[in-house]
Amino acid sequence: MGSDLSQVAALEDLILLAERNNPGLRAAHHRWRGALEKIPQVTSLEDPELTYMEYLERTMEPQEELSVMQMFPYPGKLELRGRIESAEAEALRKEMEKRRLDLRAEVKDAYYEYYYLEQTIRITAESLDLLKHFESVAAARYGVDKGGSQDVVKAQVELGKVEIDLRDLEDSRAPVGARLNAAMNRPTTSPLPPPTEIDLREAALETDKVLEIAFQANPELQGLDARIRKAVDQVNLAKKDYYPDFSFGLNWMNGNRKEDVPDEYVAMFRINLPVYRKRLAAGVREAESGVREAQSMREEARNELAVELQSELYRLRNAERQVRLLSEVLLPKARQSVEVTETGYSAGESTFLELVDTERELLAFQENYYRAAASYGQALAKIEALVGRSLVETNARPLVGSAPSAAPLSAPEEAPLEESQ
Repeated sequence: MGSDLSQVAALEDLILLAERNNPGLRAAHHRWRGALEKIPQVTSLEDPELTYMEYLERTMEPQEELSVMQMFPYPGKLELRGRIESAEAEALRKEMEKRRLDLRAEVKDAYYEYYYLEQTIRITAESLDLLKHFESVAAARYGVDKGGSQDVVKAQVELGKVEIDLRDLEDSRAPVGARLNAAMNRPTTSPLPPPTEIDLREAALETDKVLEIAFQANPELQGLDARIRKAVDQVNLAKKDYYPDFSFGLNWMNGNRKEDVPDEYVAMFRINLPVYRKRLAAGVREAESGVREAQSMREEARNELAVELQSELYRLRNAERQVRLLSEVLLPKARQSVEVTETGYSAGESTFLELVDTERELLAFQENYYRAAASYGQALAKIEALVGRSLVETNARPLVGSAPSAAPLSAPEEAPLEESQ
């Protein structure tokens, strides 16, 4: 199934593939379609009854009887049963929609994590290459008495730390890739192409406004609204049981042909007698408890939705602050610090420890940037799944001007070493 993906993993392509292949979403779809088929079943009359009798011994004039009987529920019962099943089907449709939104958020969450890991692996590998260069420079300077052995040891220690970090990052790709593949119904070990650059857009979200939209558009709440309507109709149907159902029929008895006795036809009417009021009252009370249960479930879901939304909104705003701070302030200053320290080291004015520290700080800021960018996308995806629709305008401005430069970290000049030769 690896051929179903292009050479580059674009987010929308993965989402479309997941929506088409995810078994959980397909199951929700079939559950809804099955519920729709219950409506014509409960709104139809029951099958009529046909009775045939033949007298084995002649004890009276008729020798055969044939009767047909059709039961008709009390007026309004069939309509209520149809409304009950329609409400259930609507609730299942909303559950399918919720599953679709959750699936989209799940794919986005895993994708942004995948993006963070790939970018962090890239910059960590670049840092590792640079540290190897540092080690060789420090060893060469030590060999010509231009540097101390502590520089070599420090380079080797940092090199070991980064190698461990890189292996950990590479190993962590497997579970993230498994999440993405499972969402698309692919084998969990299937290879994934590298992710594209993510497009982060501004989303100025006010808490009160987001909550207002969510309370109206959240599919889980809408599904519970349908179940409340269903429960109310079940109360009305239980009350209808106080009224009788009717059956109408026709009975035919053959006459005596020899004695010229004509056939006889008898109209029949039957009615049930709902006299056991305690049982009927218990059914009404049971249905009324179902209404209160559904209303309480909706109230609880509404409260949980408000809490989860506010938590994700905080996460979104915090990630946005981190992205802006890192991209606009900390990363430019860290790069500038690295350049100054590299120049000073080349001129013999900065120590090797200062050089390693500045490079390590730049690496940490770069990793933090990609972590914050991924968290921003993940939080926004979760918020949109909870709200029930997109909250970012199509013409929204980019969150930042551009992502941090993908260029490898530069290697320091080796002028001091050349002078010693």
